[in-house]
Amino acid sequence: MSLTLKLQRAGLALATLLGTAVSLDAAAAISPLPRERAAGVASYLSGGISEESSQAFKHAFRNYPLVVQLFERDGQREVYTADAQVRITDAHGRVVLDQKADGPFMLVRVPAGDYVVSADLAGHALPQHHVHVSAHGHTNSVFVFPPHTG
Repeated sequence: MSLTLKLQRAGLALATLLGTAVSLDAAAAISPLPRERAAGVASYLSGGISEESSQAFKHAFRNYPLVVQLFERDGQREVYTADAQVRITDAHGRVVLDQKADGPFMLVRVPAGDYVVSADLAGHALPQHHVHVSAHGHTNSVFVFPPHTG
């Protein structure tokens, strides 16, 4: 094989590699996930209203130790809801997060430990959930509001 042909193949391989890197970088730049926000010892993402965003949040569940899901009953099914106030307190009763959800999902990073999660939508508070967050894996806390709450 001639030197020219080898250089052409090497150039093509390099162009393909660079094109893939640029594509991955562009995909990350248009991610449907919002930026993670800090709130004391906690950090969180919230959203998931659109189908694309919902799928991105569901894919990200495994990367967060605490997943809060918010639904409202609509007949026989549960539908996404937004604007619920989510409050998380630690085992000593200290508030570690108190934020309004921007959608049906709130992905939360908190240190391992025991927490109480509560959710309120339009003045309707649901029973609190006692959860244990471990250093590995994730814990789900699902709230389903009655019909016409939001």
